[in-house]
Amino acid sequence: MQHKRIPYAEFYDYGRLEKAAHDLHWAETEENEILLINLHNQLVWHLYRFDEDPRADAILYAVIEAILGEKAADITDIPYELRCVWEGGKRANVFE
Repeated sequence: MQHKRIPYAEFYDYGRLEKAAHDLHWAETEENEILLINLHNQLVWHLYRFDEDPRADAILYAVIEAILGEKAADITDIPYELRCVWEGGKRANVFE
């Protein structure tokens, strides 16, 4: 089966990050907006590190889950550097 590599840019799309926060029932506060902006910037500049902020991990996990569902893809289709979020979330069972 041919893998459908999903471009890295899809994961830091700010609209996707906002939708994930909304889907997780985050309040629209200044603190949460700052977290989203910081997460976006960390992803754009490839500075994001899994397990430093569980809230950021939850947002990114939700984005990954949504993209995988939309594209009928699997974990091997996402950029390697983001797989730790998916694997860490599944292993810890914290995002289910």
